[in-house]
Amino acid sequence: MTEERERYRAGPTNRAEPLLTTEDLVAAAHANRQGIPYETGEQLLTHLPQQMRALADVILGGKMTVGDVAYAVAALIDRIENAPGNTRSVH
Repeated sequence: MTEERERYRAGPTNRAEPLLTTEDLVAAAHANRQGIPYETGEQLLTHLPQQMRALADVILGGKMTVGDVAYAVAALIDRIENAPGNTRSVH
């Protein structure tokens, strides 16, 4: 590469936007859930296996982007952390 092209090279380390973190996605999922009550821990555990299977099927079917998968996992983290009765609840 010429010196000029090297200076403007875009790559993983030269991103215009900072990378998202899991905490960013959890915060976004939490914000998107405003006004929707959280399931109790017991309800969440009852539905969790079915929801995880459905998520795995969608992932294996190639119907989600990496970002979609990361957001789905972050939304699950938010639901677990904010389930009523959870000692880590932020409410």
